[in-house]
Amino acid sequence: MPSITPTLEWLEGLAWTTAIRESIWGYPIVETSHVASIVVFAGLIIMMDLRLVGLAFTKEPLMQFQRRLFPWQMAGFVPSMATGILVFTVDPLRYYGNVLFRVKLVMLTLAGINAIAFHLKTSRTDGRWDEDPSGIATARRAGVLSLLLWAATMVSGRLVAYNWFG
Repeated sequence: MPSITPTLEWLEGLAWTTAIRESIWGYPIVETSHVASIVVFAGLIIMMDLRLVGLAFTKEPLMQFQRRLFPWQMAGFVPSMATGILVFTVDPLRYYGNVLFRVKLVMLTLAGINAIAFHLKTSRTDGRWDEDPSGIATARRAGVLSLLLWAATMVSGRLVAYNWFG
């Protein structure tokens, strides 16, 4: 199996990644943008998950609430992913070798799968989620799982900076 290390070394050695990494303002701006977009995205995800679990916004019909939040969630998700990729490309060898970075990627993937599965399911049963007991139970499970997975994603992502495991 070929090693990814030469590709990561190439990426790290590019002029623009080196410039950002060594710049007084470049990396802090990228990192701050990443954190700010995560805050927006996470806040909107938490709002939706609290609605799914039944702890907040319960007077609002679920599908109506989801339709209103989803475009804003994506408006936070897109810059969060773009800046996250940029953060990685600036120092890929450091991140690739970090166990907590890998944990973050696994949690991010699982959270994404949970979200996609829920959205696919709700798109096929539009409008019945607020009355159907099995739909309510499914929504609650998806909300709890989402809260746990996104929290694990953010905690592991934050801990990456400390290089505890390599």
